[in-house]
Amino acid sequence: MSPWAKLKPTGPAVGAICFVVALGHLTLFPKVADLDGFYHIGHAAAYLEGSVFDTTFPWATQSAIRDEGADLWWGFHVVLTPFAAFEDPAVGMRLAAIMLTLLIGLTVLVVLRRHGVPEAGWWAAAFLIAVPNIFFRYLMVRPHVLSLAVSMALLSVLVRGRWWHVALLSALISWLHLSLFWVGPGLVVAYAMTRIPVTIASEPGDPDHGVPIRLALAAAVVGTLAGWLLRPNPLGTASLLSVQLIRLFALKATEEPLLFATELLPIGLPELLRSTWLFSGLWLVAVVAAGHHALKGIATKLDHERATFLIAATVVSIAFLGLALISARRAMEQWVAFGFLTLPFAWSFVVGAKYKLRARPALIALVAIHFAWGGWRHMLNVEHAGFAGDSLSEVATFLEANSAPGEVVFHAHWDNFGPLFAHNRTNHYLGGMDPIFQFAHDPKSYWEYFYLSADISAEWTCDAFPCALGVATDSHRVIRDHFGARWVLVEPRRNPRFTLELLNDDARYELALETQREALFRVLLDTTSVGN
Repeated sequence: MSPWAKLKPTGPAVGAICFVVALGHLTLFPKVADLDGFYHIGHAAAYLEGSVFDTTFPWATQSAIRDEGADLWWGFHVVLTPFAAFEDPAVGMRLAAIMLTLLIGLTVLVVLRRHGVPEAGWWAAAFLIAVPNIFFRYLMVRPHVLSLAVSMALLSVLVRGRWWHVALLSALISWLHLSLFWVGPGLVVAYAMTRIPVTIASEPGDPDHGVPIRLALAAAVVGTLAGWLLRPNPLGTASLLSVQLIRLFALKATEEPLLFATELLPIGLPELLRSTWLFSGLWLVAVVAAGHHALKGIATKLDHERATFLIAATVVSIAFLGLALISARRAMEQWVAFGFLTLPFAWSFVVGAKYKLRARPALIALVAIHFAWGGWRHMLNVEHAGFAGDSLSEVATFLEANSAPGEVVFHAHWDNFGPLFAHNRTNHYLGGMDPIFQFAHDPKSYWEYFYLSADISAEWTCDAFPCALGVATDSHRVIRDHFGARWVLVEPRRNPRFTLELLNDDARYELALETQREALFRVLLDTTSVGN
């Protein structure tokens, strides 16, 4: 039988995956899972309106992204262009999100079937819902969903594939999401750490379909470089990469109160266990089984290919778990993904039949509890972590109709940029993605923004932290002269102090629009002669 015959999907397998995907997105509707998706769909729409090779970014006036005129996520935005053709960006986002979630589920199905795992479709459906918080992230329109799917496929072709498969998938990862350029070579290193001892312990005549280590490493490096170079302005993109990786980690080492997303902070072990209790327990059992297998040598149940995949996936998952605990919790996605891949291999090829029979009743009970608990946690995420599909649409439409092209809007939170940009590319705004790019543009302006955004002060702001190290300036002067803004957007719930200041200072701010969640002010001339 051809190895590719295993790729033929069955109806029930695909049906199980489609059911989980549909259920996730239907329970989320009419919300969307993340505001970053607006940024990505807006960037794709900008390419449709102009050219995919024009990566200049005038809309973010306080960002290194504009300074460099480059796009870290260029490949992902190109992929999104068909979904950006809709007049309502939320429609394109929802369709794109469905396709991304379905794609990662089908990728797991294909990977498991390639290596002969029984009931691969049911395992793939379980993969999606293994951890409720991670399932919620699979519903987002973000490049990590696509790059994660490609990464799992890359591990599979390392174990059984050709060198050009490795090169192609490594190029695709860096082309889609340059910040993950290290994943391709990193997976090869994990594969090499596994392949050598497995090969030594293998029985004579055990077929080896893996890519030779040196060839795999060369292919991964060349592919990664190609994914970087096959984009407009690769040097500018490399500069943004250094900001997002090197400068970000340097700033995280300080104790300065930066306005970064919590996903960039490490996760504590108690929180991790609370949110992943069942998966963590099963994964730990699989790790022990893989370790026992590695120490014992190649068992008759596992051939070279499956042993290499099982142990390599274990090594990769442990590495990402360490990153989640000490650096950034968003590495949990990779930990869960690669960690889950160990479960069907351990269950199908390592655990003996008598142990399966004994464990089955307990597993059925745990799965039933997980479904109830996971559904509850998912609906909590929808309620508290989801966002309105029409976020800032009314404000963006008003601005487009009542302001001159290029007028700058001072938005009190960096995550306002995506929805404003997706709905209205007539105006200009402040920072785009990730506040680190705003900091890299000008630290003094960033700190002036920080005090107002964090609602620490309202009448004045400061260009350093702590303020004693800098200069305090009247906030109106900063907004109008330093940022060049003619409009101020606030959410009273998030900025009560700043909102009250804007309302009370009717000589310098005029309330132009009030919606259920936002207030938009027109910035007037300063006639009060307020000094520093």
